Amino acid sequence: MGKKYDVLLLGYYGFGNLGDELLAEAAVSLLREAGVAQSRIAILSSAPADSEERFGVVSFNRWRLGEVTKACSESRTLLLGGGGLFQNSTSLRSCLYYCAVMLIAKVKGLRIWAVGQSVGPLRSKAARAVARLALSLCSYISVRDESSLKMAGELGLSAELTPDLVMSLAPEKNAVKEPLILFNARPGYGDLARKAAARCREAAEANGCEVRGVALAAEDAAEIERLRSLQDVKIRDIITVRKLEEFSAAIKGASGAVGMRLHFLVLCLLAGIPLAGCAYDPKVLGFCMRYNVEVVGEDPIRLGKLNDDTVQSEAAAAVREKFTAGLRGVLGDING
Repeated sequence: MGKKYDVLLLGYYGFGNLGDELLAEAAVSLLREAGVAQSRIAILSSAPADSEERFGVVSFNRWRLGEVTKACSESRTLLLGGGGLFQNSTSLRSCLYYCAVMLIAKVKGLRIWAVGQSVGPLRSKAARAVARLALSLCSYISVRDESSLKMAGELGLSAELTPDLVMSLAPEKNAVKEPLILFNARPGYGDLARKAAARCREAAEANGCEVRGVALAAEDAAEIERLRSLQDVKIRDIITVRKLEEFSAAIKGASGAVGMRLHFLVLCLLAGIPLAGCAYDPKVLGFCMRYNVEVVGEDPIRLGKLNDDTVQSEAAAAVREKFTAGLRGVLGDING
């Protein structure tokens, strides 16, 4: 007792990626709905000032050991708030960083919980060992796709399946359709990105539509521009979005979408836009399978359409149920 914060948020926050910022926004919103006062929430961020302004919670610099230690000393629980924190697609550094913070938290007596995580790919014994050690420190774990559930089991961990935290948000519904197809790509997946661009071009030509590039980070904009320069797809304009409201404005009137980023697909689905996803990662494939979304390269005929309002309401209810269960498991019934 006597701690300043009930929950300290840990994730890939403050790097200018809309998807991860929306995960933080969703986590803060869910905590407040569950009865945690906003003043009792803190966050570790790469851009502390930006995160404080954006989320209205105290922010600590994730790169300064002294601040991380101070944040842990002043908190009751550590929450891994969504995302793919334990993976080594590029290197082992991500796994090592999050494991180190969790060990500091454990030494400081925090209870640790993880919600809406993706686990893997873990392509080395070292990555598996680090992920197993870190996640074994958690009192509660929920994952957002079947592949991660399987990986958790292989690591000897108990986890529950839940929709992505962003499914609890509600972007503006896209009622009026215009001849516009949205396109999102992310770097590092050259051949797959070109296949996604080709699928977008096919949809645009078949329906007499123009194409708008929608980037969730600066690196997305560069990749979309690269694909435009290769003439894989004709793109009218490219918009980089940094907030949910900006995303809603950028996609207004769109009649279809093709994309790679998971949260681009999530937000398009919630907005009622027929879409196709490029499954560069198991979490994207799992999302597409779960919500009947076309997978690029597997179904060249249609853009998956699932506009039933119950999709968002049922997913949001499931997120809240699992999130609240995790919170009460580590913090007790804060209203009681």
